[in-house]
Amino acid sequence: MSRIFALGIGAALMYFYDPNTGRKRRNDFKNQVNAAQRKLEHGKEVLIRDASNRTHGMLVETRQWIESRRQGGASEGEYLPRGGMASVQQVASNIAAPWLSANWSPTQRASAGAFGAGMAAYGFLRGGLKGLVYAALGGALFARATTNQSLTKLGDRRGILVEKTVNIDAPVEEVFAYWRNLENMPQWMSHVREVRYQGGDRYHWVVDGPAGAPVEWDSELLNVVENREMTWRSVEGSQIETTGRVRFEGSDTGTRVIVQLRYMPPGGALGHVVAKAFGVDPKSHMDDDLARMKSTIESGRPPRDAAAQRRTSSDGATLQ
Repeated sequence: MSRIFALGIGAALMYFYDPNTGRKRRNDFKNQVNAAQRKLEHGKEVLIRDASNRTHGMLVETRQWIESRRQGGASEGEYLPRGGMASVQQVASNIAAPWLSANWSPTQRASAGAFGAGMAAYGFLRGGLKGLVYAALGGALFARATTNQSLTKLGDRRGILVEKTVNIDAPVEEVFAYWRNLENMPQWMSHVREVRYQGGDRYHWVVDGPAGAPVEWDSELLNVVENREMTWRSVEGSQIETTGRVRFEGSDTGTRVIVQLRYMPPGGALGHVVAKAFGVDPKSHMDDDLARMKSTIESGRPPRDAAAQRRTSSDGATLQ
């Protein structure tokens, strides 16, 4: 174990202090840590607020029930039916209802995730068949709480869907022409290192994966309608399965761009959680990326925090 630990430390030092890309990797890691800290703070605030609201609601309902019992029975539609105490089945149904819903509240996710992690750790330490069962059940509960998706969807092959809309103060023709040249994407997408035209309708993509490691795949354009829409998909056998569609609509203020992206990270929804943990989550980054794209088109100047600009900076060149 000590040798494996030392080997891991050595590999990490080589990765972060590589003469060519070490500075960029350290900066990316620092940015990911800062982003994770902000998410944790925001999550803590949401959790406290949700737990407080739910506790207040339970106290109010309890007080109303006590008052109704003093007055000779609960009103119809309240927690207890008119005419007496609720049956065990009714009480159990009311308790279970929130846990059977498709989306859990922040409080539910936090409590279930903590319980699942504890059960998984206990099963791992216990060992044996029972330990394996505990670990599997705890892991499933932790995955359910983390992804906020039913267990049947954790391996869903339809992938993760991202839908965003942005309004740009520029004509449709100008916005479409900028998007049509996919090689512009590293100028405004923070995790896209390179989009290289390969001829025909094919492009080669290089993006930042977990811990900054590059992930590459090829895509092909499927449908291009001038000034109206573009669709694409990754070719068969690619590391990343993805499809996308962008629509362009003229408006009084310029152009409305509607982006629909569906991607399948390795491991399905669980892989999506792992990617988020490493700061690689298209769903989270899309808002920032589209804001950079809007600024780039409207101002004519690429943002300094896009992937292409960071790479130029790390190579020592002067930014314009």
